[in-house]
Amino acid sequence: MLNKKRKIIILGCIVLILLSALVFVLIFKKDSLVNNENEKLVNKKNLTIEDDYNEDIDEILQELKNIHPEFTSSQLEFYLEAAINNTNYSNLCKRRSDHSDCVSSVAFIKGDSSVCGEIGDQKMIIECADPTVQRIAAKRNEKCQFSEGSDFTNCLKNIFLVYRNPDDCSNLKPENIQQACKDIIYYETAFIGQNRELCKNIIDEKLNQICNNNITDKSQNADNDGLSDYEETSIYKTDPNKTDTDGDGYSDGDEVKNGYNPLGEGKL
Repeated sequence: MLNKKRKIIILGCIVLILLSALVFVLIFKKDSLVNNENEKLVNKKNLTIEDDYNEDIDEILQELKNIHPEFTSSQLEFYLEAAINNTNYSNLCKRRSDHSDCVSSVAFIKGDSSVCGEIGDQKMIIECADPTVQRIAAKRNEKCQFSEGSDFTNCLKNIFLVYRNPDDCSNLKPENIQQACKDIIYYETAFIGQNRELCKNIIDEKLNQICNNNITDKSQNADNDGLSDYEETSIYKTDPNKTDTDGDGYSDGDEVKNGYNPLGEGKL
């Protein structure tokens, strides 16, 4: 009888221990899930803080879902995790069969069209960038208007970073965003080639003025010395406002034409 009672007591103790262990595991698992969810919320908050406009991540994901209704919940969750993982999103997307969708979604969530450069093909880069640019361009273009000079042009350039020619902008909406994209490309092309003629294509008044101010007209010759202002400032380093930069009695143009140094003694 005593042995039977002892067995019952021991069995009861074992059951209590097992129940206690089960309760502990459930509590630990719950805390772990809560911590994981909190960590995700913190990461999502950090991603929002990195964006200048404090856009809500859930709203961005919903907008992405509206654009791509075929995306599953697991896809969207992965894309968000990849976007949060700033240092490794490229490798995370490369491992997937939906690599292009992954990259374009990360670009959309982060609001950074330069991410689309991971794709490689220019046509696909533009297709990737268009939804992202249309999401961010209106707000960022408005912000750019408060900048001046090179800050203004750099601000615009950062919005339309992956676009290389005006035709790349053709699918952007609304029309003013499409024109802003074309304007910055015309400016960049004009500035690189020092071709003021291209400034005429720029509709934005501020950018048009900057373009004309920053570019030396290749055909202009302010001092009538036989060298254009562009040749004097970019090639020979002579003064475009002085006919004879070195003051030796011969015009800069005549010296260059005859092989002499317009800045002093000797030949070119």
